[in-house]
Amino acid sequence: MRETIFAISLFAALLQGGFAEAQISNPTLSLSGLPTLVLQGDSSSDARPDFARLTIDLRAKAPTIEGAIEAEKTLVPRVDALLQTLKSEGVSIESSRFELGEAPVPRPVSNISQPATPPSPPSYMATTSYNLRIDKLDLLSDAVTKLATSGLVEMHTASFHVEDETVPMDEARRNAVADARRQAETITNAAGVRLDGILSISDARI
Repeated sequence: MRETIFAISLFAALLQGGFAEAQISNPTLSLSGLPTLVLQGDSSSDARPDFARLTIDLRAKAPTIEGAIEAEKTLVPRVDALLQTLKSEGVSIESSRFELGEAPVPRPVSNISQPATPPSPPSYMATTSYNLRIDKLDLLSDAVTKLATSGLVEMHTASFHVEDETVPMDEARRNAVADARRQAETITNAAGVRLDGILSISDARI
């Protein structure tokens, strides 16, 4: 089963009590004037994804802008009908957008024995992008197969998401704090100084 990993990198400044300056070289001073240790605690938490997101593109190319638009118009109903049949497999449209622009022109290939190929005339590309949500992950493979074999759309890589990220993120934070404190206690115990508590914490998702 695929899992989503939430990773936290945490920096904790921990107050050292007593006469830490005598045992630890170059301590960092806090605003209160007490020496501190700055440590990094790392942790991760795994969670089973609740849904997936997938972007598909419908493209139509023509020598003129009008031609590209008309070609796109004839294909959109077919894609909409296909997506309608996939609703029972948990596929829904979150958003869509339309773009129109000049299609990239391939560079002419030059050959010593032959003259360079003249550039192709300009053409235009109409693109309708669909951002899909798939809630039934057990049917994701079937839905992707139907989209891929339709011959209508280009697909991008699917991404997996958790509906409520607070639970795994909070677990990762708790474990990162414990990791930083464990490191601090190891250092202060070895140095023979007292650890008073946490001065500040900052975290970053990695």
